[in-house]
Amino acid sequence: MGYEIGPKRGVANHYGPRETDNQFGGQDNTNGKVKSVSYDFDFDKLPAQGSGNLEYQLPANTVIVSAHLVVKEAFTSASTHTMTVGLTTTAGAVVDADGLIAAAQATNALITTKGSYIKGAGALVDKTIGTAACEVTVASSHTLTAGKGKLIVHYIYN
Repeated sequence: MGYEIGPKRGVANHYGPRETDNQFGGQDNTNGKVKSVSYDFDFDKLPAQGSGNLEYQLPANTVIVSAHLVVKEAFTSASTHTMTVGLTTTAGAVVDADGLIAAAQATNALITTKGSYIKGAGALVDKTIGTAACEVTVASSHTLTAGKGKLIVHYIYN
């Protein structure tokens, strides 16, 4: 990886591979009112509220249409574990720790199997998130030692 500064305008050109970190989420190409945001994350970089200023924020009064977790590499830990996906306000107040995907959906059998596609059925799916902007949080019941996942959240914001 290297940089070159242009002599006239001082513009930096970047050469070589760039590392991307998609754990913070980013809006996918969407049409119409239904928006889509996705998070690609590793076992040691689960999406969390307030870990920086890069987290994708779901606007206040958003309605969650669906949430899906795709296991790209099996998640492992020292014991049987589950995962939850929820929302926390940008101020740090937990809205619902498993409001998108509950532990009953992200079971040990599913998250330890590569290729599992888990459809969320938490309490916030098909409901509004409330009057505060929120960030997605992913948690595991035990310390993870391996694994990769992709979370996709579809929402409507007027």
